[in-house]
Amino acid sequence: MKIDYRACADLVRTITLQIASTQPSGAQDASIAQLIGQVTRISAEATQQLRHALHEKYPEIGWNDEEDRPDHADSSYWLYDPIDGAYHYLQGLPLWSASLSLVHRGETVFSVVFDPAMDELFVAVRGEGSTLNGRSLHVSPKAELQAAVVGTAVAPRIQIGPPAQEAAIALFGSVAREVFVVRPMAATSLQLAYVAAGRLDAYFETGDDAADWLAGALLIREAGGTVSDLRNEAFGWSGDGVLATNSKLHSALVAIVGRAGAETNQL
Repeated sequence: MKIDYRACADLVRTITLQIASTQPSGAQDASIAQLIGQVTRISAEATQQLRHALHEKYPEIGWNDEEDRPDHADSSYWLYDPIDGAYHYLQGLPLWSASLSLVHRGETVFSVVFDPAMDELFVAVRGEGSTLNGRSLHVSPKAELQAAVVGTAVAPRIQIGPPAQEAAIALFGSVAREVFVVRPMAATSLQLAYVAAGRLDAYFETGDDAADWLAGALLIREAGGTVSDLRNEAFGWSGDGVLATNSKLHSALVAIVGRAGAETNQL
């Protein structure tokens, strides 16, 4: 399967810049349902545009939406999120992004994360490394947990429910007590890209949103990092959360997660 990865990345960039041109300049006086409807419509239009373009070039590759799970281990499919960080987008904030992954026989072989505010294009190809606007990336070299700057995300209660949010908050507290600082600073895919770039030393998140994590996970692995689920099992569709960092900090963070889970019986 011969793919023009650069052309695919450029497609994502072009469509995302079109989305950014429609971004509100600030918060809107609208209901949650109205805001969700706005993002859903824009995302659907972008998805249709990218899906059509990719199908013309690569008709043999299928398509999976975020809520789907792969049906066949041997299949190849695209996975696209036009607006990761929808709340940032709707509030007129930066630090939202778009992501695209290509999964082949159960493995992510290509991924893109694009930040339109900074015009930063993160690209990874399996076995060929990760880049930011063409420059090679490498994860942070830090070995001291107390010096680590760590990213995370806590989803809205209305989205995931009280028990899941409380578990995320509890883990946030456990990690924050043992690292330099925890910063929930951006869209998930963008924070993972920051780990690949060495801007964040680690990233963790509860839940089962592998669709949000696949693109960033490949970026990190190709930048020399380590990605697992929160229980230090294989990262993927059946995993429990995500933990991404370098090999020096990974085991210490896994231990923190384990202690937090034992204390709360929620992780």
